[in-house]
Amino acid sequence: MTVESATSIDFSAPRRLTGTANRALSSWHTTATTMLQEYWQALLGNRITVQPSRIDSSVALKAQQALPDPGYAAMLKIGPDRFDGMVAFSNRMVLTLVSEMLGTLGDSWPEQRPLTAAELSLVELLFGEIARALSQGWQEVETLPVELEQIVLRPLRSRIFQPRENLIRIALDIQTPVGDEICVMLMPQAGLASIGIDDTAAGVASPLAASPQMKTLAESLPVTMVVGLGRATLTLGEMNCLSIGDILILDQSSAQPLEARLGNPCRLGQRQGYRILASRKD
Repeated sequence: MTVESATSIDFSAPRRLTGTANRALSSWHTTATTMLQEYWQALLGNRITVQPSRIDSSVALKAQQALPDPGYAAMLKIGPDRFDGMVAFSNRMVLTLVSEMLGTLGDSWPEQRPLTAAELSLVELLFGEIARALSQGWQEVETLPVELEQIVLRPLRSRIFQPRENLIRIALDIQTPVGDEICVMLMPQAGLASIGIDDTAAGVASPLAASPQMKTLAESLPVTMVVGLGRATLTLGEMNCLSIGDILILDQSSAQPLEARLGNPCRLGQRQGYRILASRKD
């Protein structure tokens, strides 16, 4: 008789975000990580890279018990309601980042020790860029308010979350010349719901529904509608020979419905973009 191994399921874990909310969170996470890489390059150079890893959920007590100790964490205030967020690093990763900034990183992890006051100021620069990347990486017209409130030692012992509070846990893979490590960002699900990333209540939610003010702003945005009659392909020589009165035969039959495209301007960090809302032949 063949015995199959059973999959371990943690029924005490909070319900994970799904659907629209999960896609919005993943998109924000990916864009913010890309921007953090750009910001850190100005401070660290090209030898350290940051890559998005995974997103899951956990209760606060369990999530904080898994944080590195000793370590350092950036304590953040996020969104108009200023809910708490945390990005935690191990002590050796912080020392590695500082050593790379100073040009003193060797071939192995730095020796474990407390940061000096001068080194702590460098960490504040690095952690401030995390807040900036999260703010600029918000994929809406307006950036999301994100503020670095303070840097804490030993985040394992911090008490910013209630023990049974449901948290979203976001992992970043940091690759350095001396080794790789995961840093962890923790945010409460209730806080994410306040900025529109939530599908646990209604099943479908959108970041555009973050607040009545955001809804009003979204409804006031100009939307360009383009209706295409059809297309014709010409060589450059044929185009140069066109004159008044010539007729171009399009690839669109008069019996077919016209194609309409809808879109609106948007932001991707510090860059302008154009989001396609619909493209249908209806």
